[in-house]
Amino acid sequence: MRSAAQADLAKYERALNRFFQIPASQRKTRDREKILKVLGLENPQEFLSMHIPLWEVRVDELLDPSCTDMLPISISHSYVNWVRGAIRLMPDSARVKILSSKLRATGLKKAILQLLSRMSADAPHDFEVTDVQLVEKVHKDTLLTVRDPGGKTYSLYLSRFGCLGEYIHGGLPGLVGLPVLPVVHHMTPQGEEILLKPKEEGVNIFLDDGVTASRILREWSWWVEGVARQDALGDCIGTVLRYGHYVATPGKKVIMIDNIELFHLDDTDVRIFEPIHDFLPRKVFPNDPNRREDLEGKMKAAYDKAYRDQMRIIVREWGEIERYLIQMRRHIRTYTGDVFEKVLANIKARVFGKR
Repeated sequence: MRSAAQADLAKYERALNRFFQIPASQRKTRDREKILKVLGLENPQEFLSMHIPLWEVRVDELLDPSCTDMLPISISHSYVNWVRGAIRLMPDSARVKILSSKLRATGLKKAILQLLSRMSADAPHDFEVTDVQLVEKVHKDTLLTVRDPGGKTYSLYLSRFGCLGEYIHGGLPGLVGLPVLPVVHHMTPQGEEILLKPKEEGVNIFLDDGVTASRILREWSWWVEGVARQDALGDCIGTVLRYGHYVATPGKKVIMIDNIELFHLDDTDVRIFEPIHDFLPRKVFPNDPNRREDLEGKMKAAYDKAYRDQMRIIVREWGEIERYLIQMRRHIRTYTGDVFEKVLANIKARVFGKR
């Protein structure tokens, strides 16, 4: 970090320490105006006068260096967009200082370094936060950019929703030869549960505007194969969120993102899912049923072949899968609220019933 930025952050952290030495019940609006001024807000009075319920208390929660949350309100609250919008109005440098001040007390710095070590062969030993953005996604709420001493930048999501599901899922694809983004599950000393993960690179096959007819015709063979292989694993462990969760990476791999819902293994469980061999032909030939059906047939044949091959791999590697699940038994019991042995038996029945 540049010395000027370091000095600026140190000044803010000293002021922050003085602010939180004031008991919460005794803090005044002028105390908050003073710390916001140090943070870099030109008009803290205007910022604090926003018509948001309990706004000054929420500002305290945002600034709290022992809390990782950059969005101090439930995502289901009716005022969540107001709070997110207010924080977005802050100068970029203010959000950077707020998050940077949280790194030590929460253990977030160590967790980020752990993730960077899984993302890069040359694991950095330090970093600086250079940007912090709030995003309107259920599965991840804060996007941060960090830069290592060599100048390389990394974009990371900090998520506080569905953390345990993604953590459990994260160790499974690699056991059966499938690509997966690394994740780090972290419990802060204060008891907060968070998940860190890289921002995915590539095209969202179901959602991105860049998925044009010409691109589908050019890329569909590896897209369909990659999706089929991920679906095989997903069917065995009961993932239900799939529409909009397939990303085709620049390295010609298909990864699954935001895997927060697992172990839905009953036949009656609802799945948010549309087969890729139905979806893509309809985008390519919306008004030509004959050509659409021809493409559907080709994609379905490729999908089935890759799916069957991946299932053979899953069966072959069942011993490794079972060992991993047993290692995660405490988390799986917490996640499902069910007896671990029952969950494991259901997964095993899916694996060996699909040969």
